[in-house]
Amino acid sequence: MIIPERGRTLSSQDWQPVITEMLQAETILLTTHENSDGDGLGCEIALAIALKALGKEVLICNPTDVPANYRFFKEFYDIRVFKDNDEELIQDICMSDLLVVLDANHHDRTGKLWPHIEFARELGKLRIVCIDHHLEPRDFADVMVCENYASSTGELICDLIGELSTRTGMELFTPDSASALYAAIMTDTGSFRFPKTTPYVYRLAGLLVEKGANPEMVYDRIYNSLSPEGLKLLGLSLASIKILDNGLVSWLFISREMLEETGSKLFDTDIVIRYLLSVPTVRVAVLIVEMQDGRAKVSFRSRGKIPVNQLAGQYGGGGHMNAAGCLMQMSAEKAQQVIFEEVRRFTREQVDSQESPLFDRKS
Repeated sequence: MIIPERGRTLSSQDWQPVITEMLQAETILLTTHENSDGDGLGCEIALAIALKALGKEVLICNPTDVPANYRFFKEFYDIRVFKDNDEELIQDICMSDLLVVLDANHHDRTGKLWPHIEFARELGKLRIVCIDHHLEPRDFADVMVCENYASSTGELICDLIGELSTRTGMELFTPDSASALYAAIMTDTGSFRFPKTTPYVYRLAGLLVEKGANPEMVYDRIYNSLSPEGLKLLGLSLASIKILDNGLVSWLFISREMLEETGSKLFDTDIVIRYLLSVPTVRVAVLIVEMQDGRAKVSFRSRGKIPVNQLAGQYGGGGHMNAAGCLMQMSAEKAQQVIFEEVRRFTREQVDSQESPLFDRKS
């Protein structure tokens, strides 16, 4: 796992507390955040395969279902989804020695799983490890590795599996786990174009290909898997995009009626936001989706060094500098009223304060 001219990585000593927990545990539960994405899911799959090879009993259990374009991950390893009153899964949680939370550094991001995790912890057996790369972690685990220098949690898990391989003398990468980690890094770097895509990240991607990752398959399954319903939603949505403030802000609201009219699902909205930054002048894009319970799921995207994670943080969310989101505990109509002027103000201030050729002050 040695790569010449490595970027910044954690040392063997840094990983020691995590490795100790994993080697001591017999039954290990892996989970990630609600509305899982390629990074969290890819890390779960790769780590599950590695720990299984070490003789551990490994279960992946998530608080929400796997989005359609990531369901091919289930071909690599079983992913269970927690449903209310799932007594079998509740028992599995309580019987686990170790919980590993991936790609989430706030316990509330595990959603309806958390009360059962807390109960299992109170029984005195369950230990918790958190591995993540987002800003502003909350201290909820026994061992926390939260490194925001990393492009993705997948980058960290690559290093961890490499350390586990060195420590045990076993080759713990397989073609399936390499493809899962390639997907994790690819999706969280915006296909290797976001600012944290360091030279080390490219070398790491190359190493994963050497280990058997299939970039063509991964890209095709993730980005060319739009359903007919999702395509109808895309067409309806594109006609509703608003461009504001001389092209600096793009804005789109997707209502429950639009989802029902097209027969699409919440995960079908993920592709829509890519088009909100397709206008060259746009610096901040906002997508608001009305969920079935009436609340608003808000996604922010940005160009350059505009930190939209700060915007999301104002409303209880978070994420990356250029890609963030939040779930607002109010109606979608109210949410639009609350954030509309704030987004515009924030964008203007950021553009005015940054001296960069990316910004055309005459626009």
